[in-house]
Amino acid sequence: MLPVSESSPLSGLDAAFLYLESLGTPMHVGSLMLLESPSRRRGDFAQRLRDHVADRLSAAAPLRRVVETAPLGLSHPLWREHAALDLDWHIQKRKLRAPGSHNALMALTGRLHAETMDRSRPLWQLVVIEGLADGRIALYSRIHHALLDGQGGIALARALLDIEPNPKPRESLPDPTAPSRPTGRARLATRAAGATVGTLGRWMRSVPDTLKLAASSAASPRKTLTVLRDSLMLAPRTPFNAQISDERGLGVTSLDLERCKQVGKACGLSLNDVVMALCTSVLRATLKPRGALPKQAMIAGMPVSLRAKSDDQANNQVSMVQCELPTDEDDPTLRLQRIHATTSQIKARVAAFSQLIPTDFPGLAAPFWATGLSRLWVQGRLSEKLPPLANLVISNVPGPPVPLYLAGARVTHYFPISIVTHGLALNITVQSYAGSLEFGILSCRKALPRPQAMADRFAAALDELEQGMPA
Repeated sequence: MLPVSESSPLSGLDAAFLYLESLGTPMHVGSLMLLESPSRRRGDFAQRLRDHVADRLSAAAPLRRVVETAPLGLSHPLWREHAALDLDWHIQKRKLRAPGSHNALMALTGRLHAETMDRSRPLWQLVVIEGLADGRIALYSRIHHALLDGQGGIALARALLDIEPNPKPRESLPDPTAPSRPTGRARLATRAAGATVGTLGRWMRSVPDTLKLAASSAASPRKTLTVLRDSLMLAPRTPFNAQISDERGLGVTSLDLERCKQVGKACGLSLNDVVMALCTSVLRATLKPRGALPKQAMIAGMPVSLRAKSDDQANNQVSMVQCELPTDEDDPTLRLQRIHATTSQIKARVAAFSQLIPTDFPGLAAPFWATGLSRLWVQGRLSEKLPPLANLVISNVPGPPVPLYLAGARVTHYFPISIVTHGLALNITVQSYAGSLEFGILSCRKALPRPQAMADRFAAALDELEQGMPA
């Protein structure tokens, strides 16, 4: 008989990514890797990858979590650990039709990313894509955002990726725990109720400390509220602030990381400032010819990590801030200065208030009211009626500085892919990798039919910034 696994409740933030799927928008993140397999390792890469993942499962426990719904909405959903895995399902294979063009790869990856994940299985999947014109292999991966954020994903990737093609065997670990069977409803109800009571208790106990922290973060509670109120901006309406369809478009590009760093160094800016400036230039170049560039500066939603440096838990510890993009400014040098001023203010606000941002909330009845609100948002098309707080999402995630290998194949590019949702039909995610900045541009095809055309503008945007560098 299969053993019963202890279930652990999702935090309110983790569960929110499940509730948001009631909007009809998948809430998983992913990546597209381009791989060069050694010539001596011909054969079925997908099977080699299955064997590789099976060997590493003991170091990648989150890959064996499956969602269980709490009876009667007693709490947020719970994770059942050690679920059975069907690696033939989790690791699949596709082949592009000849000639295997870049556009065909983008189209297939966009279609795969638009598919909702099966919640009866652990929420991850890898798809090996063969038939590329240049002979390389592509690997599309996706993992549900309820399971982890960007930093947690990097920690998980360390368990699967290597820094050399033929690594020494890792320290021997015990075999993965035997697969668990689904939790009975009575036991699940007991654990769910206990989880909600525990979360509520932690909330009540944290109130005095939160009030003290709020008071120490500003001269007075009134000043704290004033700062928070003044930091909230309304964004101009753009083609990206619309109810989205179920079709996704993907574009990718890569820039030299050292060139981007040199721009920042010459202008006294951070790399993130340079990334935001590049995105601003590309947005201007994309929207202006369409007559869709707003007169007011655009606003980006920018995820910020709340995770401590030593924390590698597989969960979400992230919030979102607004970042003004000076798309209303013609001069690229002035755009850089305005971006630097904006990001400096954001850093100060995050430093002052990050500990006040909750990542959990009691789950009693949350599956009902959160799902209901999501459906109301869609049915009322509220994203097209309410003033937008942001026009798009831009995320910049630090990645591995050295080349990596997966099951013996060298990863030549590692493009991130994130999420679009109603009212935010464009997402630009950037990850550094082995001397490059890797850009993944995801869109709703109704709002931006050809995101690759946007991706292709980044090279010219970097040239423009370099031309404006101080002599």
